[in-house]
Amino acid sequence: MPTLERPTVTVSYRDEGEGGPPLVFLHGWCDDSGSWGATVAEFSHRHRCIAPDMRGHGQSGQPRDHSYWPESLSNDVVAICEAAGVERPVLVGHSFGGFLAATIAQRFPGFARAIVVEDQPLDLRGFTGQMRAVEAIIRSPEHHMAFRDQLFESMITDALGAAGRELISKSKLATPVEVGQALWAPLFDLTEGEIAARSDALVDALGTQPSLVIDGQPQPEYHALVARRAPSARTMVIPSGHWIHLEHPAEFRAALREFLAGV
Repeated sequence: MPTLERPTVTVSYRDEGEGGPPLVFLHGWCDDSGSWGATVAEFSHRHRCIAPDMRGHGQSGQPRDHSYWPESLSNDVVAICEAAGVERPVLVGHSFGGFLAATIAQRFPGFARAIVVEDQPLDLRGFTGQMRAVEAIIRSPEHHMAFRDQLFESMITDALGAAGRELISKSKLATPVEVGQALWAPLFDLTEGEIAARSDALVDALGTQPSLVIDGQPQPEYHALVARRAPSARTMVIPSGHWIHLEHPAEFRAALREFLAGV
């Protein structure tokens, strides 16, 4: 995997295929680019595909300044694209990667040709309340991995085969505890007003370029919010667990191909 030296960290990324528009696949919390392996293999026949390992995940290093805030992570993605000569990519983000894709669209207007957010509500208000209820467990070095195990298991359905489970389990166990804890910090450290403002800004960012929201379960209130604040964005449901692209790869790829045909 190619690497890029950033000011405080070395980041690694997959770089496969050629063609356009280029696609950048962003993985989720305590995951890595391997989650996108089969998807990249499929789309690299017609697109250049970049799939970073976020700092602290996979083959990327841990930052010397211990910064895992969304600003730092989004800066990494933009820097990787610039170093690789990738312009106007389509950002495809799963879970935290979807949050990251929207963060990039919000912070760097015009950078992305389009964005796809897979199973990650960008309205963080309700989610923040749920996570703050278990903040002590998440922040506890002794109990964090048990929380991680329970959370991952709650988001998997029987549609995920043994290979998919092994892939997810490997990255879940390999991501250091302090990295998993650090990515939750904004939910705990920002005020309720800051969470609300960030949520609105992220949803609004969906309207600044072609956007597709794919969820594994019906989200009527959230999809209605997206329709109000970003009416040009498309929303859809592929009944699934959290890893839609692994549980129902054919349906996910078909939705992505259809979307790409219009951008």
